[in-house]
Amino acid sequence: MELLRRKEEKTETISVRVPASVKAELDELRKQADAAGFDLTATLAEVLVRMAKQVRAELQGFEREARGVNRVAKVNGLADGGSAGVR
Repeated sequence: MELLRRKEEKTETISVRVPASVKAELDELRKQADAAGFDLTATLAEVLVRMAKQVRAELQGFEREARGVNRVAKVNGLADGGSAGVR
């Protein structure tokens, strides 16, 4: 069993606009979670961390794909990345 614990990262506040129905649902879920002894804020923060990692991975994939397409276009003599002979 580990006794040492890492310091938790400092937290910051963000504001996100959501539809009123989502806000109402989150408010209700917060009440239910609090009553059951759970921390909805920690859960939402973890969801945002996972989402940020997924978005970053997807963006990196798009960037790699775009570089690959540009490289192939240059090799095939298509400086603008367009299609050869298509007008």
